[in-house]
Amino acid sequence: MSRVNLHARLIAASVCLHNIFSSADAFSAGSGKKRSAHIEKRGRSSTPRPIIASTSLAHLSALHDGIDILPAPDGKGMGAFATALISKGDVLGEYTGEMLTRKQVEARYWGFRKENKHDRKWRNSRKRRDQGITGDYIFDMGNDLFIDGEDADVSSWCRFANHADPNVGAKCNVEVRASTDAISEGTDTDTSSQRANRHLFFYAIMDIDKSTELCYDYGEEYWGGDGISLLI
Repeated sequence: MSRVNLHARLIAASVCLHNIFSSADAFSAGSGKKRSAHIEKRGRSSTPRPIIASTSLAHLSALHDGIDILPAPDGKGMGAFATALISKGDVLGEYTGEMLTRKQVEARYWGFRKENKHDRKWRNSRKRRDQGITGDYIFDMGNDLFIDGEDADVSSWCRFANHADPNVGAKCNVEVRASTDAISEGTDTDTSSQRANRHLFFYAIMDIDKSTELCYDYGEEYWGGDGISLLI
C-alpha cells in the first residue's frame, strides 16, 4: 500500500464519516482552557471484540507504518508488534479515529444523555459494519472533544496497542504524547480548526527489538474508575 493510496483512503474514510454523522451541531465544542490530553473511561466493557477486517484502515495503516497486527500473549486479543528495530525517540504512528464532542460521548457511551437521531444513526452504522461500541478507545483531548479509535474503518493501528502495567514489572516501551498544537483556543463555531489541531502520537521510549509487542500504560482510571488520567 503506497503512501498516496493510504492517504486517499484516509480522505475517503473521513469524507464518508462526515457524510454519515455530521449535522449542524454534531461537532459543537465548549470553550475551555488548554490542557494536556487525557484518557477517560467509565468502566471496562466485557463485550466481546469484533473481528477487524484486514481491509480496514486500522490494518492498512499498520502496513504503511511497518507494524504487524498479531495475536498478543496472555489473552489480550490482538496487539501491535514491531517489524524492525525501533530506536528510542522514534515516532511510531498517530492515534486517529472519530472526533466526538462530550455530548456525543455522554449519549453514545456513558448513558448520561438521551440519544438523538444522529446518535442512533451512528449506532446503527457501527452495528451494520460490525464495529464495537464499548467506549474503551477514547482519549479526552480537552475542550470537550474526544478521539474515539474504536471504529477500525476510520482509525489507525494504534488502537491495537495493549496495556503494560509498570507496577507489576511489565515493560512499557511506548508513550502517548499530544502534539504542541493538540488543543487550540478556537471558538464555539471554530470546530474545523479545532479538529485539525488535535493529534496524539506514539513515541518509542526505549530501543525496541523486531517482533516485540508495543505497549503503553493506560493508567489506573482506565480500569474501572470514573476519573481522568494524565498523559505526557
